[in-house]
Amino acid sequence: MAYLALYRRFRPTDFKSVIGQDTIVKTLTNQIIQDKIGHAYLFCGARGTGKTSLAKIFARAVNCTSPIDGSPCGKCDACKMLADPSNVDIIEMDAASNNKVENVREIRENVQYPPVGVRYKVYVIDEVHMLTTEAFNALLKTLEEPPKHAIFILATTEPHKLPATILSRCMRFDFKLISLQEITALIKSVYDEIGKAYEEEAVKLIAKSGEGSVRDALSVADLCVSVGDKLTYNDVLAVLGATDLNKIDGLVKSMFLGETGKVLGYSDELCSLGKSVGLLSKDVVNHLRDLAIIKTCKNAKDILALPDDRFVVMSELANLADEHRILRSIEIISEIENQLRYSTQPRAVLETALIKASMPEIDYNIDALLARIKTLEEEINSLKSGVIGQKTVEKVVERVVEKVVEVPAQKVTEPVKEEPVMEKDPKELSLVPPPEDEEFIPPVVQKAKEPKNIATAVSNTITVDGKRCWGGIVRRLRTTPNKTILWVACQEMTASVEGSTLTIYASAENEKKLLLQNDNFETLLSIAKGFGIENIKVEIRSGSVSQEDPIEKAKAFFGDTLKVEK
Repeated sequence: MAYLALYRRFRPTDFKSVIGQDTIVKTLTNQIIQDKIGHAYLFCGARGTGKTSLAKIFARAVNCTSPIDGSPCGKCDACKMLADPSNVDIIEMDAASNNKVENVREIRENVQYPPVGVRYKVYVIDEVHMLTTEAFNALLKTLEEPPKHAIFILATTEPHKLPATILSRCMRFDFKLISLQEITALIKSVYDEIGKAYEEEAVKLIAKSGEGSVRDALSVADLCVSVGDKLTYNDVLAVLGATDLNKIDGLVKSMFLGETGKVLGYSDELCSLGKSVGLLSKDVVNHLRDLAIIKTCKNAKDILALPDDRFVVMSELANLADEHRILRSIEIISEIENQLRYSTQPRAVLETALIKASMPEIDYNIDALLARIKTLEEEINSLKSGVIGQKTVEKVVERVVEKVVEVPAQKVTEPVKEEPVMEKDPKELSLVPPPEDEEFIPPVVQKAKEPKNIATAVSNTITVDGKRCWGGIVRRLRTTPNKTILWVACQEMTASVEGSTLTIYASAENEKKLLLQNDNFETLLSIAKGFGIENIKVEIRSGSVSQEDPIEKAKAFFGDTLKVEK
């Protein structure tokens, strides 16, 4: 006898041997036990989940004269008759190759004839979504009101392609994907029965490769039967044609470390071995997916079913990046799937995605930004705890000062250059305020008495240019309503800044009194707060003898047009 594939040899023959579809099995067996059998059923779900197998079991069970818990006994005359492939009472039709209206008309003509030696004539139409619109229309009336001896079982992987008129006439059962544990147990029982030695991890990898399909998993298991005396994890990887895990590990590690050159080196090496770019990108995504599970799940080892040594290597890789970085890498590489279908340069598409994943500083996605923020926080925490080296400290401080502060600063040791407050003649100045970018808005940094670390020492070198700060305040004062005299008086004054305190140097006592008037002082303080100043002091410049009245000075400047406010 010719060799029979495992998925055909171990096809279930009763309801008890069907795995992963307990709810559907229970419903169908109860209908048989209670003799409440419908006339049309729709079995829909992914490939390899048991739709056709369950349809054949149900077809025999409804005709069995002595069913056992709803399952066909296999011993009665009806079961023996239906077990013969030449029987005419269970009709299987592949709608993919018999999808024309003529094929459905033939069913309509033959369905009127009663079964030969059993109770029901059962029509199993596989891939029913492939029928044409005319064929569906021809089937409608028969499907709605078939003869009492006829049962229709429609099977499809794409129920959304069926007309609503067909869906409404059927009892629908949705088949789910089979769990990893159930497929693993099935493959173990198959190997035990045929006498094939195996490793636990090898069988789990076969089950995982099926992706919920029993038929796909058994097809891979069939390939592995002839590999070696004892099936190992690496043997299954070789059969599946998976990428060298060591090279994938190196690629992902270099990606997380930001070593773009090494990433491209690994990519070139893998592509030069004849590896498909699409398959390579899929392997990298699956690898990153495993890292995400290790990073977030406590029972990751049970979920991934990896050998101990392999799980240790994966755990070390997972520690190189946080969840945001891993998630963003998966998104970047997954997004190129559609591009690879139409691109004439698939390798360039993959390498571009790998470069982007290895350089988060050029990525403005929210996950990439969160990953960068978390890395910076970790460096700062390490800086506070003193567990990183001096060079790293200097690097972090330099980054904080140059990248985060991003404001003009002047060191204390540099001499202050004298700049005139007004570059033009006062009478030629317009009352229109200057552009915002001309104003200097310095940060006010409190100087520590004794810097405790390098970050404090560097921050203490940042100070405020009192001359430019005072110039900005005077320009703001120029546009303040009803403060013309105060503005004119401040033109010849100077000021300095220490910490958050502004000290204004008046030329005479009358100018000091003008500044200290409640309304004037509050105006100056309100403007100064916009420059980071919290306190204002007024002092008379030493050696000053001028007693000129500010009001008279303002009148001389503006002439008769000046209106003195009271």
